[in-house]
Amino acid sequence: MTQYLSQLYQRLNAVRRRRVFIIPTRFGFIYAGFLILILLGAINYSNSLGHILCFLLASMGWVAMHHSYRNVAKIELINGYANPVFAGQAINFNLLFENRCRRTSYQIELSSKPSKSRSWNLFKRLGGFAHNVTIAQLKAGATITVHCPVPSLRRGYQSLGQIRIASQFPLGLFNTWSYFTSDTKALVYPQPLGALALPLSKDSGDQITDPTQKGNDDFSGLNTYRSGDPLGSIAWKALARDDVLRIKQFTGYQGSQLMLSWDAVSQLADHEARLSQLCKWILQADEAGIDYGLSLPNTLVSYGYGDGHRHHCLSALALFDNE
Repeated sequence: MTQYLSQLYQRLNAVRRRRVFIIPTRFGFIYAGFLILILLGAINYSNSLGHILCFLLASMGWVAMHHSYRNVAKIELINGYANPVFAGQAINFNLLFENRCRRTSYQIELSSKPSKSRSWNLFKRLGGFAHNVTIAQLKAGATITVHCPVPSLRRGYQSLGQIRIASQFPLGLFNTWSYFTSDTKALVYPQPLGALALPLSKDSGDQITDPTQKGNDDFSGLNTYRSGDPLGSIAWKALARDDVLRIKQFTGYQGSQLMLSWDAVSQLADHEARLSQLCKWILQADEAGIDYGLSLPNTLVSYGYGDGHRHHCLSALALFDNE
């Protein structure tokens, strides 16, 4: 008995996830009003052609209602993901939709709104959606990746929230829509802002810089080109002058180590300002080729370099005191 009730509950949940709502649009109500006027006129004047016209238009509306429903009924949200962004930038959620219907769907409008507690007010529950993108066509049995831009609200993880797909296809007489609840989240880094210069001591710290090491900051001369050197470093002007292939040589801060600590931004009173300054320092150190680490009151990231290390440090800032 318990197993039967569990299966019945799962079936009901599956039906609820596929629930589709449909109501006439403003033009649909006007259309229905004209049908009533035509019918009243046909009855009053005993006009057979009036009756035929009224029933023909009514049947067209009936068929349009079924096509409107079918246009969104079998569209399913399969998956979603988003790359990290900085606060203030738009989060580009990538959503994978599949059309499980045997017919192509047209003019699907995709909207979203942030996750919030459910309200007793029906109008508040139906409203608050911001239109993101329109899918012109989704072929039968096909999948499509839709880019859904959403403004970032604050640092940390931000959920896509509730998604609504809607359509007025084919005649604009009915507005049909359905909802999806997505667990897709995007990581929002702090905004890279601040007026403080990159620190010069190792703990907060004297940069240990070997000017003979390769970097990308200061031009130090030209070297003979060797196979495997990046094409972007070729000195094209020098090549045009004497037909000798050389590459530009730079010196920088590679080989140095830098610990970016919470204490180094202690003069900034606001926590968000501190995080923004540390975020800017991380980007500057990464661009300069410095091995850097990050020290926060609750996190210590050892020295490193590269995309993975930068993401690790920025993630620590994004989730600081916000987990």
